[in-house]
This record gives sequence, C-alpha cells and structure tokens, in this order.
Amino acid sequence: MPINNINPKLCRLLATVILLLAGQLLQAKTIKVPLQADFPLLRQLLVNQLFNNDTQSTELLHDPSGCSEIVLSDPRLSETDRHLRIDSRLHARLAVNMLNRCMPLMTWDGYARVISDPVIKADNPRMVYLQVIDSHLLSTDNEILTSGPLWDRAREHIHPLFNRFRLDLTSSLDELQRFIPLFLPKHSQEQIQAMLSSLQLSDIQVMADGIHGDLNFTIETIALPERPERPLTEQEQLLWQQKWQSMDALLTHAIKHYAAATELAELRQTLFDILLDARYRLVTALAQEQGEDPVRHWFIQSWAQLIPVLHQISAENPRHATLGLLTLITASDALQTLDKLGPTFGLDISMDGLRRLARLLNETPGIDPLQYDETLDPELMRLFRFPPANADNDSHYRINLWPIREALAAVDRPLAEWVAKPGELRPYLNKIKKLLLASAERELRQAQLTGAQQDIFRKLVMTTAWQESCWRQYVVENDKIVPLRSSTGDTGIMQVNERVWRGFVDVHKLRWEVAYNIQSGSRILLNYLTRYALKQGEHKHRGGLDNLARASYSAYNGGPGQVRRYRSNKAPKAQRIIDQSFHKKYQSVKQGKELAVAECLGGKGAHLLLAQERKKTASPSLKHSRPKAKQLIHRESWIKRQNKNHFTLQLAVFSSYKAAKSFISQQKIPGNYAIYRQPGKAQYAIIYGRYSNRQKASKEGRLFKSSKPWIRRIGDIQVALE
Repeated sequence: MPINNINPKLCRLLATVILLLAGQLLQAKTIKVPLQADFPLLRQLLVNQLFNNDTQSTELLHDPSGCSEIVLSDPRLSETDRHLRIDSRLHARLAVNMLNRCMPLMTWDGYARVISDPVIKADNPRMVYLQVIDSHLLSTDNEILTSGPLWDRAREHIHPLFNRFRLDLTSSLDELQRFIPLFLPKHSQEQIQAMLSSLQLSDIQVMADGIHGDLNFTIETIALPERPERPLTEQEQLLWQQKWQSMDALLTHAIKHYAAATELAELRQTLFDILLDARYRLVTALAQEQGEDPVRHWFIQSWAQLIPVLHQISAENPRHATLGLLTLITASDALQTLDKLGPTFGLDISMDGLRRLARLLNETPGIDPLQYDETLDPELMRLFRFPPANADNDSHYRINLWPIREALAAVDRPLAEWVAKPGELRPYLNKIKKLLLASAERELRQAQLTGAQQDIFRKLVMTTAWQESCWRQYVVENDKIVPLRSSTGDTGIMQVNERVWRGFVDVHKLRWEVAYNIQSGSRILLNYLTRYALKQGEHKHRGGLDNLARASYSAYNGGPGQVRRYRSNKAPKAQRIIDQSFHKKYQSVKQGKELAVAECLGGKGAHLLLAQERKKTASPSLKHSRPKAKQLIHRESWIKRQNKNHFTLQLAVFSSYKAAKSFISQQKIPGNYAIYRQPGKAQYAIIYGRYSNRQKASKEGRLFKSSKPWIRRIGDIQVALE
C-alpha cells in the first residue's frame, strides 16, 4: 500500500502506542548491587566442602595398605593477578608394601598451590564454580617442585579436588527475592514479578579481598502523587512512631550482636561510634518535616555504616563468616542502591521488611529485635564499657555518692521540683554549683587525667549545664512543675537526650532527679573527653587544653563525629553559633564567673546576683566591652499585624513584663522580639521572628537552643489575644 494512502487515524494510533512503549522503556532502570564473598567466608565454605572440619585436613591418596599418604591441610586463600590462589600445607609419605612391610621411598613436607578462576555456567547461573588453571608444589624453602613421582601423584588428585568446590548462591538469591519486594510496596504484582525474573549474577572476578560480582535486576518507576499527601491522622502517627522506633531497635540489636561477636576493643569502639552517631542523626531526622522521608535515609545510611565492620569481624572470626552474612550484606547494599535512585522508584521500609532483615541478621529465641525499650540495658553498657550513672545494684561499678549527699544536705531546701524565683536565685545557683562540682569530682575518680585536664573537666561540666539549660532541671507549664524537655527529647539540667542514650540511662530518673541527670551528663562528657577529644589530640591544636572542653561539647551536642566541629569553617552556621556560645560561657567560667548563668534566668534578683559576681571579679578589660546587638521589642499590636499563616519562636514566659524585657536585653541575637501578656494570666510570653514556614522557624530555633523555643503559628497567638 502506498504510504500516502495510510489512514491518518491509524498513524496517530500507532504513534501513540510507540510513545507509550518508549515511555515504559525509559521508566525502567537496570541496577547493579555489589555481591562480595570475602576470603574468610570462602575459606569456611571450602573447608566445609573439601576438608574435615575438625582437623581442617583432607587425605588425597587412599592407600589400602596404609603405607603411603598425601594430606592437605590448613588452606589459605588470596588473590594473584586476578586469580584465586589457594595455599595448603602438604604432607606426603610414599612407600611400597613388601611382604606386609612398608618400605619407605620418600617423606616430604611443603605446600600445594592451586591457581583457579571462579566461573558461572549457563546451565546454573546461581552457582559459582572453581576452574583450576594451574598448580605446583613448594618446599618449605619456597622451591617449586615441577616433576617427579610426588608431583605426579599430588597433581592427579589436587585438580579434581578443588574443581569440586561450589559457591552455591541459590539460598541467598532466594532470600533476596523474598526480601526486596517487602521494600517496594507501591509496585504492582506484575512489576515485582518482572523485577524478580530479571535478577541475575554477572561480572564474577577475584579481587584483593575475595570474589566480587554484581547482582543485576530491572526495576520500573512509579507515578508520584501530584499533590502533597494529607497530614497523618492520629492512628497513622502512632504507626509511624512504631516504625521509626523499630528501625532504631533493629539497628541497636545488630550493633549489640556484632559487638558481642568480637573481642577487639577497636571494633567495639567503632560500633559504639556508629550507634551514637546514628542516634544523634535520628534525632535530627525526626525533627525534619520536609523532603522525602529523612528517617528512611537515616536508617539505610546507618545500616550501610555497619557493613565494613561486619567484613572485619568475619575476617577476625571465621565462625561468623557464613552465607547468611553474605545475604545480609547484599540485602543492605540493595537497599542503599534503591534509596539513591530517588522517590520515583518507590522504596519504603515496611514492618515486614524490618522483620525479614532481622531474620537475616540472626534469630535469638525470646528476643524481639524490633522491640523499642527505654529501660536500662546491662548488656549494652557492658559491651561498650559505659556503666550507669546510678550503679548501686552492681558492685563492679559501685559509686560512693557522699559528695552529692553532702552537697544536698548542706542546704535548707531540696532541689527536687524547685523552679527558682528571682529572689531565690542566689541559694538555688549555689546549690546547683555544688552539685555540679560534686558530680565532676566523682567522675574524675574513675579517670586518669592530669591536674590541668581535671580542671578543664570541672569547668566543662558547669559550662555545659549553663549552655544546655541555664542550670534548670524544671520549668512551669500550665501552672505545673515539669521537667525541662525539648521537642527532640533533651531532658533536664544537662539536656541528656533520651533517644540517643536509650538503654544507658534511666529515663524517669533523668527527668525527675537533678543529681542523676547531672551524673548522666557528666559521665557522657567524660566519655567524650577521654575517648575522643584526648585520643584525637585536640589539645595539640591552636587553643591548647581549652580545646578539650570545646571538642567534648561539640561531640556532646552533635555526636562522636562532631569532635572537630568547633574548629571547622565548614560547619553549618547554626552549629558554629552554638559552639561560639559555649566557648563564651566557658571563658566566663574560667574567669570564675559561673554564676553569671543568672543572666539567662531573668528577674531583678538575677540582675543583683550578677552585679555582685561582677564586682568580685571586675577587671579593666570589662570597661571596653563591645556594644550589644540591637534588639527590637514589640508589643501585641505588632503581633496582630503579622501574617496569621506565618510562624514564630516562643522563647520564654515570665511573671512580669520587666523580667521579660530583661531577658531580651541579655540576648546576643539581634532581630524582632515581641512581648505579650497571656490571656487570663499574670504571665508575659516572649516571641522572636516571623517565618513563612515551619522549616525556616525550626532552623532559626537552633540559635536559641538553651531556651528550647516552641514553634507557634502566629494566627494561634492572634486568636488568643482577641
């Protein structure tokens, strides 16, 4: 048929079909997941298949008379010119039977070396075979034996022996086929089946640490919703909380499992670092309300950090080198690869997926690896040498609390649930100071520090309590005294994070017992000072010994990976401001002005107390201090003029307008502050700034970390003022 006679409608239909098919092809992507069988795993499998497990030996020559024997033992694997080299000890005794007597011909001890290549055959693509390409014998002096009866007899048996070795990946790939779909809930059954059908191994080769290959499969994209999803219902919020708690629980369980599998202090310390850094990042991820599932990214990245440690532990202890570990590592790499593809590939972490991942790790009877538990975990503390702050029930970690008892007994009023009023600041702050120093002294008994380093630690404890809470354990909310807590779980005077230190601290005591909170924070600070700041030589940089305090606080605020943050020009602005604020307070404590903490508590009493302290420690340099940043203080009329859909930061509430104004005057951050009287109450609230969305307000709120700002919608305040 001539082209010009083709029906135009048919042309358009064909064009549409072609475009749709092309679109489907463009929406699919073939991904490669690394699959790596380390030498410890390969050796264990080799011994299991070809050698006696108990003796790690095998007899090559079976002489019925018993006169001759050739025995291979203790195989060792390595890489040579991209080939797999297997070196085994070889003991040979050749003799002949004459008149029922063995007449020796030769005895020889040395090594057998086999050179082979891993190959995949078309008839079984899930099996890796060994193909021997060369072999020779070596004496104990490394002389190569290439001829003679021993060479002939040994070679006759060595090649068939090692050609029988198989790396059977069938069970691992079957498990991965069950595992991956659990993390792709938005794909159809047809898409999942197509993906599983495409799964295959390729590019098997020998590298310096084992046999490497790729696990390939093709995955299709999914349609994304055009509009943002609606806010979660209360039930959905509960399910979401259960999910991230299960992620944290599983990660903790895995770290404990592998910490127990090694006796190397260095590897355990690495696992402790991974645990703490992961939990600090979880707190940050939970605070984010934008972007694509930051908690999922957190979990996958944290899990990926474990992989190098798992390789090291398997190399240290072959008992832990199993195909199950290979499957676990490959599954983790698959999640990381899928996560990097972006939202159009629909990766999600389901509870079923977490349970499957837990089973890949290990199954311990009576233990639910997804159980999120806030109680003390003795095994966690033992593995990471972190005894509890209150260890009366453990004689090994028993602590004499007499300095703290003395500090508490030396005052008239107990600190429990004491929110100091302006006129009570002097006795209150003196009590807190004694308690902080008593706690520091108790911790120092367990540390081997120089006198100068001990003095740094005392100042570090006092400054951290100032920076974190203005020496407050409690606040008043709705006419009730409650523990000082942030939205991210920082608690009490030392603002110890309940999520980060889960299992290491008693949450109830952390909230309601001042001494326990200070003990816990002091112990964490000592951990960062001795295990991190000192070991990494922070005091050897410009700034000297004081760097130990600054580095320890950076880690206390951001995790072990942030030890150097205080001296990094690349640190985010909000973090630099936090570290600078700490350093300024530390300098005050160093000059004996720790009671200047009264500045951030407000009130006339605080002003008088500060004046008295300054009078005691006055120096000429104070006369030439820099002018303070300009603060703009507004009233209710300014609040009513703002956009009701914008957000603001509520910083504090005071019993008088004068106290609120005094608080603002002490702030170092310039900008728009406002004071309004809370309806029906003789209380004055302070707000700061105006932001077009909650994310911007949250980011700016980090500048007021010690005040624990409350992000509020301006419209809600306007309604209350009407």
